[in-house]
Amino acid sequence: MDNDTTDAGDGIVNYLGVLDYVILAFVVLIAAVTGIYHGFAKGGQTTTEEFLVADRSMFSLPIAMTLLASFISPITILGKPAEIYTYGGQYFVFIICHLLLFPAIAFIFIPVFHGLRITSAYEYLKLRFGLPLQICGAGIFMLQTSFYMAIVLYSPALAIEFVTSFGLWKTVMIGGIVCTFYTSLGGMKAVIWTDVIMFVVIFGTTVMVIVTGVVKAGGVGHVWETNKADGRLDFIQFPWDPTQRMTFLNLVIGGFMNSLPMWAVSQTAVQRFLAAKSIKDAQASIWLNLPFVSLLLFLIDYEGLVLYTFYNEAPNVPPNVTKSDQIIIHFVSEQFGHVPGYQGLFIACLWAGTLSTISSGLNAMIAVTLEDMVKPFRRWQANRNSTEVVENDKSDTFKSKILTCVYGVISIFLAFLASEMGTLVSMANSVFGAAGGPLLAAFTQGMMWKRANSAGTLAGVIVGFIFGVWITFGAMLTGDDPDKFWLYKISFMWYATITWAISTIVSIIGSEVYRYFKPQEKEEPIDPSLLVTFLRPRDVYETVELAVVSNNRTNQSGGGIMESEGEDGDLKEYTVHKRSPAQTAENQC
Repeated sequence: MDNDTTDAGDGIVNYLGVLDYVILAFVVLIAAVTGIYHGFAKGGQTTTEEFLVADRSMFSLPIAMTLLASFISPITILGKPAEIYTYGGQYFVFIICHLLLFPAIAFIFIPVFHGLRITSAYEYLKLRFGLPLQICGAGIFMLQTSFYMAIVLYSPALAIEFVTSFGLWKTVMIGGIVCTFYTSLGGMKAVIWTDVIMFVVIFGTTVMVIVTGVVKAGGVGHVWETNKADGRLDFIQFPWDPTQRMTFLNLVIGGFMNSLPMWAVSQTAVQRFLAAKSIKDAQASIWLNLPFVSLLLFLIDYEGLVLYTFYNEAPNVPPNVTKSDQIIIHFVSEQFGHVPGYQGLFIACLWAGTLSTISSGLNAMIAVTLEDMVKPFRRWQANRNSTEVVENDKSDTFKSKILTCVYGVISIFLAFLASEMGTLVSMANSVFGAAGGPLLAAFTQGMMWKRANSAGTLAGVIVGFIFGVWITFGAMLTGDDPDKFWLYKISFMWYATITWAISTIVSIIGSEVYRYFKPQEKEEPIDPSLLVTFLRPRDVYETVELAVVSNNRTNQSGGGIMESEGEDGDLKEYTVHKRSPAQTAENQC
């Protein structure tokens, strides 16, 4: 069965054949069936605990696989080979930042989040700083995730349009509708188990492409030597110029800071940690991702070297593509499109990344809307009317499913704007840098600096976010203009570092000024469970561990550590209080 072909200007593009479409339909069907199964099995998703955190019942391996599938999106699969093909192999250094990233998440962030047994990451900001910062953090996350989901939804449509007669808008519509469908039905369990399947698709297809691609390009050694001879493997570059696109420092330090908001404090990641049965399962899922992510990123990056080797040797001619992100799909179609099912598997890999990332984003946005916006408003309204707060979990679950559909429609609409935002790699890093840095600053201030207070931290987040949005859109609108303002020339790899630093500095100064003019702020107690474990007294840390074990056994929501003093005023003991996040929020209003 031969596929139809067309001349793409430089080289032949093979359109998809029947088997390719069958494979794509099968991947979409798996996602839909998983959503239907978890939507109706055992009575369906009838509580928010089931719908949003899978009853906190997941083991480490599926959590690890869903984390990887959620963050290895088409942006990675298409964008990183294109980045290395265009600019050289410097991006390999980005893998090193994960040696810093995953230990930081496992030892600093997971014990705090999982120990509190909250549902939304931004409930932490409420407990530590109050309602305004909770709403601010939730709002920034919603904005950031909306744009990121749009980029992810747009990227496979870009590839599919290249090898089919399918319009880009049709692919965007189908992807958005399928993700919305199975997420609204099956909740977090459907998302996690679909991600497990998509993880296998992504990993298997990446190995297939790299093996066949290396053979086409002349072998591993030839690929490496060709890139080395052309000066494309100079990894250890230390220019201090912050406008340099890729350097060793901005890939390790900047890459670490760009990745930390996404992997450590975004609702998308935290929601998975909270779905784990225990802290140890959540931490194990992160440690498993160290080899998973490193290996997968190395293979994807190596594809960029393969592409360069292949297209820079006669008689091969570099393809004439409208966007560099189409280079890998052009190679697959031109060289392997005649193999029945090959292109279908590769595009299924893109679909797998899209379905995983979009469904994760939708589920996270629902959790944030419910826990950080709807419930606080409900409590505020009850307080204003001097009535009791009425919680209806069944109604909230239904509202969550409706909101999933609403956010799905919004992501589809925003996807049509993504074509104006540049390359996939720069788009993703810019979005997470501008919005992620200030959010990361709020969490690190709360967990690691006892003197931080609500006024100073809120000021820091707002200033950092405004600055991040300014340089992101300024760089985007001025494009390659050599005379543009110097701040717009800074590499996107530094965005998160800069916005985090600005937010942190403003937060520290603001907190100290606030403490000076409001001395009673110094007397405000801090719940030790809101601090990183190495800043808590040892007996508090042990009590938190016991509380988590007890909560896991009884499946009760909420937990915290409150200080009590002896007669002489010294700290004598810590007692565990099991409480729901709603009760905790009411107590701290």
